Amino acid sequence: MAVSAQRILETLKERLTSLTEGKDVAAGTDLVGDLGLDSLQIMELLMEMEDSFDVSIPVNVIADARTVGDLVLAVQKLLN
Repeated sequence: MAVSAQRILETLKERLTSLTEGKDVAAGTDLVGDLGLDSLQIMELLMEMEDSFDVSIPVNVIADARTVGDLVLAVQKLLN
């Protein structure tokens, strides 16, 4: 069953809001520049996404995903 980009975005926004103490999160939000995430926080986020969607996310996705939207597209591609 396909998972919508909107569902992935909503899940990411939930995780990021708790991780960043309530900062506004949108598809264009930069994970490092806007949210100030470090590499450990990004790895934790990826592990949570793997658990939420029962998918294995390759480490190279981290290098390619600068924004929340990039991460949504990467997860959606893996799921569909």
